[in-house]
Amino acid sequence: MLQKIPKQDVDRFMRKIDIIAQNPYAPLSFVKRLKSNRDFRFRFGHYRGVYNVADTILTITVIDAAHRKDIYKR
Repeated sequence: MLQKIPKQDVDRFMRKIDIIAQNPYAPLSFVKRLKSNRDFRFRFGHYRGVYNVADTILTITVIDAAHRKDIYKR
């Protein structure tokens, strides 16, 4: 999933995931809850990542990462 994304943006992705992992429900400016379900999206450059959180063992699962024009076409 990250192979097609420029390295600079992959670095941004990793920094954002580290911040999200510290507190997945914190009100972060780059995170928004998706209206359709329990998933969240986060921005990193011109790209977006979609993830969800499993509360029982606090697991953050990144579902997808793609350019912002393509991320919601699934």
